[in-house]
Amino acid sequence: MAKYRHRIFEMYEFQDEAIRALTPKSAIPANEGTAVESWDLKRLAVSRSANVVLVQFKNAQSCGEGTVSDLREDFSQLADTLLRDSKVLLDFVGVKSFCVASIDELILFNKKLRTKGSRIALCCLDATVQQSFFGTSNGHQKRNA
Repeated sequence: MAKYRHRIFEMYEFQDEAIRALTPKSAIPANEGTAVESWDLKRLAVSRSANVVLVQFKNAQSCGEGTVSDLREDFSQLADTLLRDSKVLLDFVGVKSFCVASIDELILFNKKLRTKGSRIALCCLDATVQQSFFGTSNGHQKRNA
């Protein structure tokens, strides 16, 4: 399983890897239901299926300065909606850039979730987006988990 080392976030190369990491085998029910619950926010499309809340970015080419206030509002609303011990997966498919201010909003979202005992993971980060999280001096290091 490809996991990237980061001081705050769990980052995975693929969505299925992140889902497996968020839902240990003992937590997966034998007959997983197919009921899907979803929310449609300004910048985020959110669905819950089984044990994971999947968050995807709408019109995601760029999450720059112009989208920060919308992301702040969406993340805040989502954090208030989610129950304790939620497993949240942010899928970055299609996102080509992610500014520092957006990362700051994501960090605040992560803190709110952690106070509820919830867990967050990120997946499918484009190389440019990964670089935004790690800065220009660090680069990223893969490790096998």
